[in-house]
Amino acid sequence: MENKALLHSLSTAMGRDIKDVTALLDTLGAVMKERLSDMDTIAIPGFGEFEPVKEDEHIDTDPTTGERMLIPPSISVKFKPSSLLKRKIKESR
Repeated sequence: MENKALLHSLSTAMGRDIKDVTALLDTLGAVMKERLSDMDTIAIPGFGEFEPVKEDEHIDTDPTTGERMLIPPSISVKFKPSSLLKRKIKESR
């Protein structure tokens, strides 16, 4: 689903103007980025959990050239769906 379709669906479901829904999603995204960058887990009941995972720096080898390189530390985000979401997806198949 593209952003426009998501905004339209949310706007219809909430009975709100698309501008309001856009502002809500922008704010939600900003808050999630801030909290996840602070290494906080975000749990959304009935949907799932977003968990930041810190990956330490490590040495890797380029498979084509064989050159060894240092990969800097990074933070990735893992998503774990709730059992309710898993069940809903399974039932819809």
